[in-house]
Amino acid sequence: MAFNTDGMIGVDYTRLTTGTGSSFDQGGQFALGTRTSGTDGSEWVYVHAGAAITQYSWVAIDENYEAVMGTKALADVGHQVGFAQVAFADNDFGWVAVHAPGNVNVRLLASCAPDVQLYTSGTSGALDDTSASQTLIRGVVTIAASTNTASVREALAVYPSATATP
Repeated sequence: MAFNTDGMIGVDYTRLTTGTGSSFDQGGQFALGTRTSGTDGSEWVYVHAGAAITQYSWVAIDENYEAVMGTKALADVGHQVGFAQVAFADNDFGWVAVHAPGNVNVRLLASCAPDVQLYTSGTSGALDDTSASQTLIRGVVTIAASTNTASVREALAVYPSATATP
């Protein structure tokens, strides 16, 4: 797990804060959208969970820095892409990786090949190497193949972004 390198006080990429009200901007430790630098050149953004997020899922981050587990539909409307390295409960505030050239853990579907482009899948928050009817997430490749069951693997995530499939 990365740690903060830019000297911002109180940053811990594994710490979550539960919101204190019904509004997504109540109770956070930092302003939503705050960015920090981490080890290995990684970049992190502070978000609010709009629903529970499974650890290592790819997340779609909207213009208000509300994050939810990623889907094809959210990728197609151009939400920012990030990766949750801890599990969020609904209404939690925390950090997600938005750039990780030195590796980040990512949820994958079964039998996903290494060093190939990854796409959204029919499983929220999981990526796959199958492109059929899915949206490419540019800038993300796995380091090692996933097993014959869904798994978590290290990936390079160089400024990942969603691009509608042509």
